[in-house]
Amino acid sequence: MGRSHRARLRPGTAAGRHRGSAGRALQRSRALGHPPPGPVGAREGGGGDRLPGQRRPLPVDRPLPPAVKILKTALDEVHKHASEGYPYEICGLLLGPPGGDRITEARRARNTVTDRAHDRYEIDPLDQIRIQREADAVGLDVLGYYHSHPDHPARASITDAERAWAGPVYVIVSCAQGEVVDGNAFLAEADGGPMRPVPMEVVA
Repeated sequence: MGRSHRARLRPGTAAGRHRGSAGRALQRSRALGHPPPGPVGAREGGGGDRLPGQRRPLPVDRPLPPAVKILKTALDEVHKHASEGYPYEICGLLLGPPGGDRITEARRARNTVTDRAHDRYEIDPLDQIRIQREADAVGLDVLGYYHSHPDHPARASITDAERAWAGPVYVIVSCAQGEVVDGNAFLAEADGGPMRPVPMEVVA
């Protein structure tokens, strides 16, 4: 929690193997040194870059909802992903009807960090673009992101806050010995935090 670092791509990682125009765009953005806020980080740190086609999930001036609703099937998928991925951090996107606060789907994404995946994550940018496009095709929006904290509390770290966008919901689940033991939802009051917990209501 107290240490800081930046997740870096290494040859052989999922993100390091990007090819074509998307890969070249990622390399250019890294060369320019522009790591914008986004779905990266976790307990200690992270870096991140947007590729063409990535976008902020929700407007920065979106009113913060008093609570977040999530379908049980979506939360079950988050829990299943966290359990299957233990002892490593897992991550993904949360989808729902446009402009709403009701999460109806959880979609898995690859964690491109491989050297310390037990305590850091970075959503594969190509996965994010693909899921955004698939959501668009069925009339859904990306409402937020999720990730796990293996053997660590389900609370937003300083780095989680620093890398957060205002608008999206961030769901964090704690997983101990392969079992999810806690989960909480957070919203960033501004880009880069601070983050505050919000009630998470599970609905059928």
